[in-house]
Amino acid sequence: MRKSLVPGLILFIILFAALPYSAGAVDEDLLKYTSSGNAFGGGDNLQIDEDIQGDLVLAGSRLEINGDIGDDFIGAGGQLIVNGNVSGNIIAAGGSIRINGNVGGDVAAAGGQIFLSRDSVVEGDLLLGGGEITLDGIVNGNGDISAGTLRAGDDFELRGDLKLQAENYPPDLDDKVGGNLNITQVNATEEQYAGAARGFNVLSFIIGLLAALILGLVLIYLFPGFVRGVADLVKDSPLKTALLGLLALIFLPVLALILLITIFGWSLSVLIILLLALAVLIATIPVKLLAGELIYNKILKKEAGEIAYYLVGAVVFAILYEIPIVGWLIGFIALIIGLGAIIAWLGIRARSTG
Repeated sequence: MRKSLVPGLILFIILFAALPYSAGAVDEDLLKYTSSGNAFGGGDNLQIDEDIQGDLVLAGSRLEINGDIGDDFIGAGGQLIVNGNVSGNIIAAGGSIRINGNVGGDVAAAGGQIFLSRDSVVEGDLLLGGGEITLDGIVNGNGDISAGTLRAGDDFELRGDLKLQAENYPPDLDDKVGGNLNITQVNATEEQYAGAARGFNVLSFIIGLLAALILGLVLIYLFPGFVRGVADLVKDSPLKTALLGLLALIFLPVLALILLITIFGWSLSVLIILLLALAVLIATIPVKLLAGELIYNKILKKEAGEIAYYLVGAVVFAILYEIPIVGWLIGFIALIIGLGAIIAWLGIRARSTG
């Protein structure tokens, strides 16, 4: 998957991460905090003036960040303005993105217009995709930029390597890049036709991810106990739940077919098929939730909520699904594990209420 697509995918992640918290305009008093100091929020017009200890995740029409952020900032909206300093990375998508503060890590952004002000210093790398990109600060790392038009201010300096794809760019760009400069000039007409073939696959990927996010977040929001319970069963006995799910996937359709040809069993057959279809539809959600939790706790060494865990897991699985053969195998394994865990959870609930 091309790096330039990553910020676009982040857009959908952030938009739906904010759904449970969005109810019109939101101010900093309505931010949701985790025990580790991370903050989440969303709304039409959001201004953050206080400092955030951990990560800040926001979505809205207009976002203005005036306080400093102790770790990463992840945001999406119509207009994003980052005036404060960000100790970690910036991951952003929107119509207009302006970075006025210093960034301790990398900047990955996609938007119609992207600005890096002359007072900004980015310690890490740039990964940018946009229609019009204006750079006027200092970047100590490397750059990978795809733009219709790239503008460079008098104070712009990139001390690493720069890989650029653009239709228009400054003629003196080589003087502002300390490392190697690799430029691919893009003709707008050629890019339009060449991109059409890629567009369908990218659109299909985004639609699939979007559908998974909607389904998973709705289920977690409405039935958190069910999703957490199934995820715990997956964590405790993945092999047993996988075997149970495989058996169910084989024998339940056979049972439904047998009942269908009997005089009195057709209604039960239809019910089995409907319940099985529903279970298959949601089976991977607890698995993705558990995967996201493991990534957060074991790799990122952070804590977050169920929604954040699922978002990470859903994106990871969506990317894995794109791998030929391996992606199909991973999807099938996740399906039978989740299906078996759902059946086991229902069995435990039936016994506890029996």
